[in-house]
Amino acid sequence: MSSTVVSSGNFWTTFFVNNRVVSGVIIIALYLAILSFFGYLIAPYIKKIYTGENTKLRKYTDPIIGTIEKLAGVDRNETYSFKGYFISLIIFNFVAGAVTFFFLIFQGYFFRAPGQSVMSPSLAFNTIVSFLTNTNLQHYSSPSVLTYVDLSIVIIGLMFISAGTGFAASMAFVRGIMNDDKKLGNFFHDFLVAIFDLILPLSLIATVLLIIVGVPDVTYSNIIIHPFFGRLTVNIPVGPVASLEGIKNIGTNGGGFYGANAGYPFENPNWISNLIEVVSFTIIPIGSIFALGQALNNRKFGMMIYGVIMALFVFSALMTFFGEIAGIPAMANLGFNYGGNFIGKETAIGISQSSIFASGATLTSTGAANSALIDYTPAGILGVLFPLLLNDPLGGVGTGVLNIFTYVIFTVFLISLMVGKLPEIMSLKVSSKEIKYSTYSLITHPLIIIIPLGVVVLLSPILMSSFINTKPDQITQLLYEFASAASNNGSEMGGFTTNSAFFNIMDGIIILLGRYPIIGFQLVIAQSFATKKPKVMYGRTFDIGSFWFGLMLFFTMILLGLLSFFPILAVGPLLAWGKSFSLLIGGGLL
Repeated sequence: MSSTVVSSGNFWTTFFVNNRVVSGVIIIALYLAILSFFGYLIAPYIKKIYTGENTKLRKYTDPIIGTIEKLAGVDRNETYSFKGYFISLIIFNFVAGAVTFFFLIFQGYFFRAPGQSVMSPSLAFNTIVSFLTNTNLQHYSSPSVLTYVDLSIVIIGLMFISAGTGFAASMAFVRGIMNDDKKLGNFFHDFLVAIFDLILPLSLIATVLLIIVGVPDVTYSNIIIHPFFGRLTVNIPVGPVASLEGIKNIGTNGGGFYGANAGYPFENPNWISNLIEVVSFTIIPIGSIFALGQALNNRKFGMMIYGVIMALFVFSALMTFFGEIAGIPAMANLGFNYGGNFIGKETAIGISQSSIFASGATLTSTGAANSALIDYTPAGILGVLFPLLLNDPLGGVGTGVLNIFTYVIFTVFLISLMVGKLPEIMSLKVSSKEIKYSTYSLITHPLIIIIPLGVVVLLSPILMSSFINTKPDQITQLLYEFASAASNNGSEMGGFTTNSAFFNIMDGIIILLGRYPIIGFQLVIAQSFATKKPKVMYGRTFDIGSFWFGLMLFFTMILLGLLSFFPILAVGPLLAWGKSFSLLIGGGLL
């Protein structure tokens, strides 16, 4: 925990050890630059998928897609409007969820290994709903509860389905803006294209890279250690770790093979694997932002969106980093050289890489973790929490495009009111329908967080008996739990028993409401755009790719996303922060 001063040896070693703040900021900046580079690199490929152009993989994947469509009786040339597209999406996801739910329940009785527990119905419901919706909230202990059959068919299978569903929805959304034939496309064909042309190839690449840097991927279940001294053997669980990690990160799923997630050495052994994982869960979301501008023939718009997202990313990462590097004053006053809050962090990763990982995981819908969020300082957890309150601005595979466009529509409406001009996006008039459904999407998110939180607080003697921290921390933990579920993020702060019938079912309901109604609202907006003719210049009143529009979009996101939660933040993390630093307000100690 102390900071060691190095006076000799390699210059960079000395610099990074003796200048923790400066070196930490440099590391975060390098991460952001690398993420941006790979996102920009893949953008033209994603753009081809959005616009229906042939990709380099299409000649290999198209026969596979065609065979599956033939077996399923799907005609790729049959396109649908919102109703047909969304119903297909819901039915496909419902069938996948029902099949895997019953498989998980009954497989647990017939193929369970000795010593492994069977999931309760409420836990099975929570697990299936969570992985089906790209949330991957884990109320179970992994890997002691799941067999390899569970992992392969249920967990990894649903990771592909949820990622493919999200990207298919973004394909329909972009198609609705680009075309004026009143059609959004064919969900099943879009889903298969998303899987075979994008998600599966990248997952295979990520898996191979992780194996190379030391993440295990084996068929046996344990490494048995026989200590030289002592009679007891130690069983270290292993298995298809890299395979799960590949789709977990590329699909912005989250979760993990181990309960400690990416904080476990076998799941994230070194700084190289840490960088690979962060690049993996940001490459499609960032690439989709650039691809959106390219597909709409407005690269300036894509760069503006990227700039806003990066501003949020920088804010979140630096707030988390400085919160953790400052630590807790009570620790700093103990008389030794205090180097920051290392509690709950892997020392091989450090504070800066833990901060950028945590921020990236909540800015996207990944929800993975390489450190224990329960041990973060109040300021650090605020940096991780605020992207959840904005509904993961960078989003998951595909859903980031949907989320950011909802904010864009609302910002266009606000600016049009200010300047008294016609609201337009890409030469398309923004009517009351788009504004109404974007508002539905924006208000659904805070409502499904605040209402359950209020219910739990009102019933606190019954439901909050397992909490071990003080009241401000309890509020923060509840807010984080429900915000993570509503954002389909899946990361957990912990601090109380989540595997109970109430929280399993409550989280499951929040997860469903945070996924399908919001996608439905966003596809209604796409359908509305798809009916607008002709798609010509109406005399654009303001440039939605300009710096000033981006600035307005940034503050609109902050105000809409955070003001709804300010009273809860005031009695939760802000109050805990004030107590930690003995801040005075109105002459009294917080």
